[in-house]
Amino acid sequence: MKSIIKKNLIFILVVGFSFITATTFAKSEKKNPPKTKREVQEKIKAVGGEIHFPAKTKISKIGSAKIGETYYHFFSGKLKKGGYMAYVFNNKAQYLGFYKLKFEPTGCEGGKKEGAILVSLEDSGDLNDNGDDPDAEKIRIKESGPSDNAHINRELIKFVPAPKNKIASTLLTKDKKVSSKPEFREWIITKAGKEYKVRAIYVDQNFGKVLLRGEASGVETWFPISSLSKEDKEYIKQYK
Repeated sequence: MKSIIKKNLIFILVVGFSFITATTFAKSEKKNPPKTKREVQEKIKAVGGEIHFPAKTKISKIGSAKIGETYYHFFSGKLKKGGYMAYVFNNKAQYLGFYKLKFEPTGCEGGKKEGAILVSLEDSGDLNDNGDDPDAEKIRIKESGPSDNAHINRELIKFVPAPKNKIASTLLTKDKKVSSKPEFREWIITKAGKEYKVRAIYVDQNFGKVLLRGEASGVETWFPISSLSKEDKEYIKQYK
């Protein structure tokens, strides 16, 4: 009798552990950052325009951080006139907004409840064994999203969100009313006076540009609508 009870107890524990493990993995997301610097630049420009992406801003990757059960992805924009932008993307590769900083954002960290963008001050001092600045100040990022305010070097830093009606423009929204579903087709793109034929599918359009996904590469690229053929311009009107 004791042997049967013991076996049943072991079975319950094993099944229970397996369920908990499976549930945990099911909740965890896979890391899905923007794939290239060009993609980052084009999405910021499309959503926020020059206010969010001033001319000649140089993009570099800060890193990705797992915060709770999701990921956030951070990029630095070095401004021509001095200073930096710390850009924030969610795990759908959607651009969320930026913090404008005097000092360079150099890293990021994750956590169960919150993570952070790390900002190194000019007088920070030596690095630790991991190559990090132990005196770096932090912009807190919660699982629910970026903090509205932060203090860096005793100065108030505000988060500037992307326009809410434009955030979804970095993805093809399901509720978008169109007369027909986009399909892969041949597009004619004119660049530097030369015509190029591109096999791609329509994804989105904004600020005078159209976003196409290449059939062979799967890469999404923004093209000026003015570079399209007359037929292509007529085609995309149905998706406005």
